[in-house]
Amino acid sequence: MALPVTRSRVEEAGAGLAGDGWHYTPRQLYYATCARAEAPPSDAAANGEIGLGVLLVLIGLILIGIKIAFVLLVSLGAALVLAGVVGRLRRPVLAGRLLALSFDEFQSRFGDIELPGLIDANAAVLAPAGTGASTATVVCDTRETASMVAMNLDKAQLRAATVMAAQDAAAGTPAGRTIVLHDASPRGCALVLDLRDSGVAVEDAGLRPSEVDGPTHQVLEGAPARLPRDLSALLRPDELEWLLAGRRVEVATLPPEVVMDRVIAAVRRPEAPSDDAQ
Repeated sequence: MALPVTRSRVEEAGAGLAGDGWHYTPRQLYYATCARAEAPPSDAAANGEIGLGVLLVLIGLILIGIKIAFVLLVSLGAALVLAGVVGRLRRPVLAGRLLALSFDEFQSRFGDIELPGLIDANAAVLAPAGTGASTATVVCDTRETASMVAMNLDKAQLRAATVMAAQDAAAGTPAGRTIVLHDASPRGCALVLDLRDSGVAVEDAGLRPSEVDGPTHQVLEGAPARLPRDLSALLRPDELEWLLAGRRVEVATLPPEVVMDRVIAAVRRPEAPSDDAQ
């Protein structure tokens, strides 16, 4: 069972995201708050059986001179220890992590909160790009992610980079190196291939299913999905199955500094030689 989501817990999550001057979105605040509200899985019952079993074995050893009591206590104690160990091993392993509440409910309760570093959810204008020629263009699959990246360009020392959402990238050719930042979702992964089909050479800095599969990530579970296009040129068969099962992980589950580290690494990665240079 998750802990209650309170205003103080939301403020603590915001302080953690904004540390050292980062900007973050309402959705990042939502995921960070849910993570703080998670109750760790309990092994109390299994631990109690193991502890009681060990105690009975010790008492049996003390009464080793009384044969009946010794055999009875040691046998019962060993059985309890075994039951406790089996109980811990059989605890269900979750494919993802349970979220304390939905994003819509979170917004209805805390949508009016003002915190340092929190980006206005209704802001439609991205932060201005740096002066001079653009060294790289970061294309994001959602406007919310694009706003967060744009607001953190200066902090990440990427002042000469520009940022645009996928909808804007479709209207024009990105300038400089093109970095794609996307969710581990069918639409997000398809963006990489869509841009390549349009003649844009892109660096993929987005989330892949193989990176985020497991209980350490906030995996959203939904109905079986349909892929917008054939993604076999980008993803492995097991990653395609993961997406088809209705799973996805959003970039917003990551703190802003982790997201920007992915962008920085992609920008600084040596460019692959073009066909003309080979």
